[in-house]
Amino acid sequence: MVTRLGLIWDIDGVVVDSPHEEAWRITAQKAPWRVDELEPDFYLTQVASRPRYEGGNNILELKGVYERLGATSQKEKDILLEKYCREKNELIKELIRAGKFKLFADAVNLILEMKGKGIKQAAASASKNARDMLLSVSKLRLTKEVGDMFGALNAEDTLHSLFDVDVCGVDLEKKEDILELAAQKLNELTNGMITHFVVFEDAPSGIKAAKSLGCLTVGAWRYGTGEALRQAGADMVAKDLRTVKIEELMSKI
Repeated sequence: MVTRLGLIWDIDGVVVDSPHEEAWRITAQKAPWRVDELEPDFYLTQVASRPRYEGGNNILELKGVYERLGATSQKEKDILLEKYCREKNELIKELIRAGKFKLFADAVNLILEMKGKGIKQAAASASKNARDMLLSVSKLRLTKEVGDMFGALNAEDTLHSLFDVDVCGVDLEKKEDILELAAQKLNELTNGMITHFVVFEDAPSGIKAAKSLGCLTVGAWRYGTGEALRQAGADMVAKDLRTVKIEELMSKI
């Protein structure tokens, strides 16, 4: 039964601790935005796992930036939003090129273990920068920071090549649509052999999106208490993903 599983991974905050939050925060502090504080809880609930413009709009709207800058019409707001998101994206590309992000070893370890068992896996991030991060992590870095006790790595592998399907940054508005596309592509790859999907997410919004599709969910508890992930409906919440037992998840079906 386990081999009939498909795993779908959010990337930012689950597999890598990307500089997304840092880029949003640094950009927000600059003129003309002048957002003094972008709290981790705010980022997790209003920005993480959301498409770039939705997350950026939430910052400008909920932090009162539109109002302070006198943007009342939708056209005025759209101009500010485009400028803000462009500045943030330029910064994050610089940070990614510099390799200024870390791997979550527990996630990568589980990905390697599942790959060794022949379970198909998809990378499914709303971020258009997720693919660049995955491609930039070489086997050398993987071996140095995580190891390969399961023998799943080949000489030319990157973190990106550990996934069988990549739908990161696709032009879809909702996380539900991204997850559904990942599931569809995994099923196409296996000729419809997958009967259940497990989604790994760090944001409550991502958990809710996965549950709406009938997927099993694992909340990657990276910040706070983890209660928000439980309230969102996560079937399992784990601080260390190496403790996740697929058989235990299957018992929840």
